[in-house]
Amino acid sequence: MVSIIIVEYHSREEVRSCVEALQRHLRVSYEVFISSNSCYDAQTRKEIGNTDEHIHWIFNQRNGGFAYAMNEGLRRAKGDTLLIMNSDCLLNDDLGEMIDFLHHHPEIGAIAPQMRDEKGNIQDTARPYVSLSRFLVRQMKRVIGRSESVLENMDYSRIQTVDWLIGAFIMVSREAYERTGGLDDNMFMYAEDLDWCTRIRQQGLEVVYYPRMKVVYKGTRRARWHWKYARIFIRSHVIYWLKFGFFSGYPRKKVIFYSED
Repeated sequence: MVSIIIVEYHSREEVRSCVEALQRHLRVSYEVFISSNSCYDAQTRKEIGNTDEHIHWIFNQRNGGFAYAMNEGLRRAKGDTLLIMNSDCLLNDDLGEMIDFLHHHPEIGAIAPQMRDEKGNIQDTARPYVSLSRFLVRQMKRVIGRSESVLENMDYSRIQTVDWLIGAFIMVSREAYERTGGLDDNMFMYAEDLDWCTRIRQQGLEVVYYPRMKVVYKGTRRARWHWKYARIFIRSHVIYWLKFGFFSGYPRKKVIFYSED
């Protein structure tokens, strides 16, 4: 069974669309936890309820951030495969093939599909480690190129190991979760995905980009246009750098290109 965790923060309509896409396409056994940071009142919670045996709402007592909400769902998950996903992701295929690939390769701890925007453009969801210098260069590229997405120099058609995957859609094995204990909820938002993938690799497991599966991902990228989110973004990266180094010290990936078989 796959356990899927989705964070909700005043985004019930977006969550509804996300869940409906899951219900249309999933053929594998699944459960969904919607971890809400909205702090709804008792009446609203009652109205939302749990109307489907596969869908479970978690009403958190506070808005503790993305990693906090994901961990609340992960702690309740019963599946041998765990998936964290954003509510602005839309599934258009079953997860079975990617789940099988994960379990047939026990060296893999985390895996994610190719993600495209609503126009079909590939998104930069598989990235190299973020040192302070790379962080500054990446932001300059965005400003100069006026682009939401900065694609890395890699073949996006190949199944391969990567340094890290963005947290909008990451599937992990039960082993990877239990070894790492989930996300670091000291990071309110941003960099928790970078941190998790780094710790998964520290545990001797690999992180893999799997373009045979594709997911539609809108992506708000709020840190680009709102100073509040920009501060959170920078703070989370500083927490990461204090753990692993501002310029080096990140665990090296094993360079593996997987066959299509």
